[in-house]
Amino acid sequence: MSNINYKNKKGISVLYVVFIASILLAIGLGISGILIQQIKTLGEIGHSVAAFYAADSGIERVLMAWQAPELEPDYYSCYSLSSPACSLANGATYRVFVFKGGDEDCSLEFTFCIKSIGTYKKTSRAIKINY
Repeated sequence: MSNINYKNKKGISVLYVVFIASILLAIGLGISGILIQQIKTLGEIGHSVAAFYAADSGIERVLMAWQAPELEPDYYSCYSLSSPACSLANGATYRVFVFKGGDEDCSLEFTFCIKSIGTYKKTSRAIKINY
């Protein structure tokens, strides 16, 4: 039989509990930090989709305006560099730029190019079409 003195080892179980609780807390905080970052990323993906569809709305409005020139002048207010961005019902905005073939963003092989930039909650997406 061993001759162990138990009177000097009364606090060792408390030390083990504190050590294991510290490790579990560190693991839990690390996992929660990762999950919070993933949730933010998923929210920004939704913002990206809204920004893309806002840019698409800008392209569609230009094409519709060209097919129906009798539309009111306000319909064309988003197509100049000095105009403010047009707003959509969900809070997204878009700006449209039309270039002739040979201009800065449009090569000579096209008659014109349309670039639309959609923005939703600090996320921007752009669409460019060439004719």
